[in-house]
Amino acid sequence: MKRDCKIAALLSGCASLEASSAWKDRPVGELIDFFGVPRQVMVVPEEDLVVLRYVTREAAGTYTGPQNGQIVHTEYWEDVQHSGSCQIDVFINRARLVQKVRTKGRCAVVEMAPAAQA
Repeated sequence: MKRDCKIAALLSGCASLEASSAWKDRPVGELIDFFGVPRQVMVVPEEDLVVLRYVTREAAGTYTGPQNGQIVHTEYWEDVQHSGSCQIDVFINRARLVQKVRTKGRCAVVEMAPAAQA
């Protein structure tokens, strides 16, 4: 299935299928430890779920120059929404367990699978 999934990832949402099966019924705390704090939290009342949204972040610009009497280098980061970005939506149920994962964009290069449960 791994080979088929890699081929299909370019054409379909195979990354979603792999991530959903890897995360299904795992605690939300493990997910946050793995992905970090979500960029957005939404509620889907009709399905009784909470959705955590993760999006690709990139350095949007840099500045090198004087600041407060010192030379500093600063990078400005932004959420990106373009054809090369990845959006990951994780649906959490009332028991605080992952119900499903959906991806949008180019997520094949993003590591989405947690360590195997013992």
